Amino acid sequence: DTIPEDLSVGQAIWTPDGGIVFVGWKHEPYRLGLVYCPIRPSAVYLWDSKTSNIKQLSDENRASSSPNLSPDGSKLIYLDNQVGGPHRQCARLMMYDMKSGTNTVLVDVVKNPKADEFPGIYRQSLPQRCWAADGKRVVFNSVWRHQAGILVVDTETKNITPILCKSGGCLKITDIHQDRMLVVRSSINQQPYFSISQLPESGNESSAEFLPLDDPEPPLDISFKILKFQPTSRPHPTFGVNEYEAILAIPKDVEQKKWPLIVFPHGGPHAVHTTDFLLLPAVFMLSGFAMVYVNYRGSCGYGDDNIRSLPGRVGDQDVKDCQEVAESVIKLDQIDENKVAVFGGSHGGFLTAHLIGQYPGFYKAACCRNPATNIAVKIATTDIPDWCYVEAGFDFTYSSLPTGEKLTEMWKMSPMQYVDKVETPILIMLGLEDARVPPKQGEEYYKQLRARNKKARLIGYSDNSHPIQTVEASADSCINILDWFWQHLD
Repeated sequence: DTIPEDLSVGQAIWTPDGGIVFVGWKHEPYRLGLVYCPIRPSAVYLWDSKTSNIKQLSDENRASSSPNLSPDGSKLIYLDNQVGGPHRQCARLMMYDMKSGTNTVLVDVVKNPKADEFPGIYRQSLPQRCWAADGKRVVFNSVWRHQAGILVVDTETKNITPILCKSGGCLKITDIHQDRMLVVRSSINQQPYFSISQLPESGNESSAEFLPLDDPEPPLDISFKILKFQPTSRPHPTFGVNEYEAILAIPKDVEQKKWPLIVFPHGGPHAVHTTDFLLLPAVFMLSGFAMVYVNYRGSCGYGDDNIRSLPGRVGDQDVKDCQEVAESVIKLDQIDENKVAVFGGSHGGFLTAHLIGQYPGFYKAACCRNPATNIAVKIATTDIPDWCYVEAGFDFTYSSLPTGEKLTEMWKMSPMQYVDKVETPILIMLGLEDARVPPKQGEEYYKQLRARNKKARLIGYSDNSHPIQTVEASADSCINILDWFWQHLD
């Protein structure tokens, strides 16, 4: 009865004295989509079991979540973002002293790190168990440019130590107890497997060694490397030249002289491709394709300035970054420049539609899943209308109205405007329960293509939402994508 009516609560944990720490999300005046969006107005609260009073522990007007108490109950850590803006952004790690009642910033936002520097925290939640046995260090996952790795933060010294996979793959901690870490290891050419490790003493965490619990599957016959790009001719007017990356993965087959290429931009747009294992790309590569995973400017893991360089420039900066990668890669001896396809989902689908519209004839086949195709229309049907405002370069409030000027700018950033120029055969796949990018976005794009006698195919999957991930849909989509690419690249 003491919880305010304007809060939706969750992530509750007990305190040693029987109190409850929880997160409250403000749902007034109306709810916005929460999944993938850790920037909704929220706070960390404490319910006192003796008085039934509720006290806010986190700062006002922030998006705070994922509270976690130290083993002795004296320290509370949580993640903290600004309210609004890009849905994925660099987070702060905060600590609340349960005795003194003071908040401390343990890890602040990192704006523009150098290539080898700590790039900031990119997490939506902390593990349920994340404290070292000393009660001082916190262990959790984050991304470090193109790698998923482990961060160790000392709550007393504020020192940050990364544990990264020396072979270039990814590490993801799933649990820690008495300094024994359970970690999943994988890479683009290595299927995931569990390993255990003993957390080294403070200051030496990077030297952690990992022992597989079972015999890992043999690595796939795929090699990969990191490509770096400096868009010196296309600097951002505020942030200048932000480096971005791509991961090029090529099957190992000496008899194959040149590989067809799939360009693979991620969604979000503020997500990131890491060197983690992904089943669908692995199937593509084992079926005879090279792939280039594009981390265009705006991706997580490269500093907060990099993320904030994209809003107001979607459909331009991100598209040109992807095309620069594609044009660079096809110059390599291993790649067949006449057999280039593009594939992406969500914002990756948005970019797929843009690329085939802005560069007609370059891509010989395309596939997009749940693509955003018309931001001006999406704004009235999605569960995240703020995304449309922010990525188009506008501020959002709950009372924002889409004026003619704003709708015009959203249209100018949308791939639908290039529908007349499309020459590439495209396969469109939709999760019919998707509230994030409603199916009408893809359906209307398909209709406009067919009305112009463009080659397009539409497949809808019931019981699938934004991720098309049921077993049946995953298998069906994989086979159909491969069939589509083989048809149009031969």
